[in-house]
Amino acid sequence: MTLFEVLYNTLKKDCWKFDFDQKNELFRLEIRGINCDFVSFIIVDEEQESLLCNTHIKQKIPFAKRVEVCNFMNRINHELTIGNFEMDMDDGEIRFRTYLDSANSEPSQEQLINLIWNGAQTFDTYYPGLIKIISEDYPAEEAVRICSQDDD
Repeated sequence: MTLFEVLYNTLKKDCWKFDFDQKNELFRLEIRGINCDFVSFIIVDEEQESLLCNTHIKQKIPFAKRVEVCNFMNRINHELTIGNFEMDMDDGEIRFRTYLDSANSEPSQEQLINLIWNGAQTFDTYYPGLIKIISEDYPAEEAVRICSQDDD
């Protein structure tokens, strides 16, 4: 079975609502979080035997806040073991990226669901800190600390 088929079957079996573009090997999912709603795009690369999941929020980071948000994301990324935050400095779009290399094996349903949920859950955890920076002028270090306290 192709990676596209495996992912399609997993999403159907797990009752996800999604759009897909088989020609471009791309899935689009809308995810409701606790703190924010997300859109995840999963790119299937059959040739490289890999899946890339980019989780986005609809909100763009205002120009004046981008450097502080980069500081915030860098502090978070330094501690993460799976995935990372990224920002387009030109338009303020941020995303969380996760990746699954499935070379010579078929990924399990659990691996595929984790690919999606890791991005959404991490983004949801740190979204309140992001909003503190944007709307209340919190420094990055304090915004990260607030998100970490929520985990305790």
